Amino acid sequence: MLKIKNYKIAVISSITAFLFVFLYSVSFAASLQLNIWYALITSVICLIISISEKEALLAPNVYFAVPLLLILSYNTNALLPFCIITGAVLYALFSKKADFFRLHSSVLCGVTLGLAFSVTALLTTHYFGIGANGFTVIEILKNYRSLGFHPNWRGVFFGTITLFAMITYPFKFRKASKYFPAEAFSLLLPLILNLWLNPDKNSSPINETGNLFSLPAEFLQFFLPSLNTNFNFSFDVYLNCIFASISVACIMLIFKSPDERTDSRTTASVLTGITGGFPSSVYPFRSYGLISAVLAVLLTVFSYFLFGDILSRIPLHSAAVVLIMNAWKSVPFSDVAKTFKSGFSGIIITILIFVLFIFTNVFFALVAAIIINSLIKLKGGAEYEG
Repeated sequence: MLKIKNYKIAVISSITAFLFVFLYSVSFAASLQLNIWYALITSVICLIISISEKEALLAPNVYFAVPLLLILSYNTNALLPFCIITGAVLYALFSKKADFFRLHSSVLCGVTLGLAFSVTALLTTHYFGIGANGFTVIEILKNYRSLGFHPNWRGVFFGTITLFAMITYPFKFRKASKYFPAEAFSLLLPLILNLWLNPDKNSSPINETGNLFSLPAEFLQFFLPSLNTNFNFSFDVYLNCIFASISVACIMLIFKSPDERTDSRTTASVLTGITGGFPSSVYPFRSYGLISAVLAVLLTVFSYFLFGDILSRIPLHSAAVVLIMNAWKSVPFSDVAKTFKSGFSGIIITILIFVLFIFTNVFFALVAAIIINSLIKLKGGAEYEG
């Protein structure tokens, strides 16, 4: 009887893990305008490596979208593997110095607010279907001003359904959301509506996630340069690639959980970088083991190949909203409130770091935040967050 119960738990756990990791990865890849191959690879590797974690699950983190877009600004994804692998290696090298990256509450508030606003600014174009271009916050804000506000209202309809579901579903259905994640519910609902309202994908009036089956050619070109006769980048491209790599490592270190296994997270991120995926973060998750992992991987692979045409109809507007909402869910608003009540210096530090995310880029903003944090430590700042 006990064994049957354990198998039931494993099956339920596998379905929940599959829904969360795969659909979150699909949202991530689609919002970065990348082939959904990246979602498949990320999901499979994260689901396998998560076996080594204790009551935790590996999956992409929305904040990684900000530095990765620095690389994608050059209309190529060929350097993404280098960026992700280097970021993971730097994370492993500096993980023993994790205390250095533990931020004072005012600094942490500025970083999380800055990253959440960056994600919102960069992905709002997909939510509203504006068609704006820009890979830093200031760039895309200028483009919004230049283009004006002309949304795709059908797309806004789907995105708003997702927004409403992401907010209300976890509160109204707390128990159900533990087994059927908000990300899955908030994507499947507009997907069903889109299939009903727009049955012909060739005449769909909205942006969709697109083709799930074509292998990303530029990714192969990174490992097989002979396939690409134009594999020549300027110094500026490589410099931004280094900036993005360091930014990925900084985000991994700043938001490192005290209990997470550095080797597991590093291995997952390196493997996804090599094979075409995204860096990962750790999320609390119970009752996940070998059986759950096997079933979750099978569900992911079968969904990719058997239901690819259906999944490709997920509104891009909804995928962007899933990331935007998760970005703001990660902001410690209670600490923000405390910071703004603590005194003038805390307010100035939070606002300064937030502004740096808007007017510079994620690399300079994160480096400035770490420098400011070090100065606060030297002066004896006491309130730190892990």
